[in-house]
Amino acid sequence: MATESPPIRHNLTEENGAITMPWILYFNQTFNGDGGTPWTPTFVSLTEVGGSATITGRYYQISRYLTYFNILIDPATNTSATAGTTYVDNFPLTSYSNGVCATVANKLGGGLGMVEASSNRIYVPAWSTVTSAINVMGIVEAT
Repeated sequence: MATESPPIRHNLTEENGAITMPWILYFNQTFNGDGGTPWTPTFVSLTEVGGSATITGRYYQISRYLTYFNILIDPATNTSATAGTTYVDNFPLTSYSNGVCATVANKLGGGLGMVEASSNRIYVPAWSTVTSAINVMGIVEAT
């Protein structure tokens, strides 16, 4: 996502009243948002039964410092995680403050975890032998 400020040195409109191009481009990006950047999260201490889970991730720069991320864990058979010891260790941005993450899995509820700024790790909450896909979603101050 561009980190440029609105084009305040340009006229808002042309002499005929049409909006000028720099303003259209600025607001188009603001309304359409960041298309997201894919990454493959690497988990530490995630228990996987029946083979390796398919794990995909994407993060979105909402603003210059605010980032939303989503991780999908699709288990081969089932997965389990332990709060405080199961985490993602390769978040591609640098966290500047602690953040929050939550999990949801096929009507099974969810739990809260955290993004730890000092280690740049995403700690997930605990779950046990979940056979459906699990989404880990979070928001953190990061660039």
